[in-house]
Amino acid sequence: MKKKIILVITLALGVGTMGCGEHATLAMSTDASTVKANTITIFEDTPLLGDDGTTVGMLGPQTVEILKTSQRRVGHGEGYLVPIYQISSWLGNVWMMPFNAALGQPVAAQSNLELMGVEPIYYDPGLTKPTWIQLAPQTVKVKSTWGNRYLIDTPNGDRWISPRYEALYGVEKVKVEVQLQSETKLVRSPWGLETGASLSPQKVTANEVWQDWYRIDSWLGPVWFKLSSSDPAVKQSY
Repeated sequence: MKKKIILVITLALGVGTMGCGEHATLAMSTDASTVKANTITIFEDTPLLGDDGTTVGMLGPQTVEILKTSQRRVGHGEGYLVPIYQISSWLGNVWMMPFNAALGQPVAAQSNLELMGVEPIYYDPGLTKPTWIQLAPQTVKVKSTWGNRYLIDTPNGDRWISPRYEALYGVEKVKVEVQLQSETKLVRSPWGLETGASLSPQKVTANEVWQDWYRIDSWLGPVWFKLSSSDPAVKQSY
């Protein structure tokens, strides 16, 4: 029996490291009020639905114009709301509820994305063509964004990622001295994972910034802390 070998690697590229992403079942926001783009690209065959929700046809991968956006409740019990899109087709105006799609078009970017878990990389933004390579937690350089999908530049060429685990987009590499003026909790990530440790008032050197979170190297390894709005700190870049 032939076995696929999946490599987990860390890519060192200049200032930071490169990374990748994973297949997400639902690629769009479930809040229809956030839909502003007038096109949607579907990456896999998608059922076309009539007004009563019955399947009337199938649509292959392509970009289509959105005529109207609504919501439909899915799942067991009360379920949850997901967006559905009305488009024009050879069958007339129909609806679709894509499970693998992205709104609008890719947007050029020059930023960092910090991966907190092991993530696979793909050849395509539809995440249908895996490279069978995974990247260890690291900071990656992003060339463009498309919803929750990111194009990165790797030694093997451009690749796509859609993180399954926590990821921080817009992390800045810095060298900043921060004056803490009160006891400050340390966490493994801005989303939680308490360390049970804290820092007393002192000066520390941060090497990454994300929004109002700072990352430092400590006796616990890399940790994050947030500056309290009631406890402003004096910062000095160098």
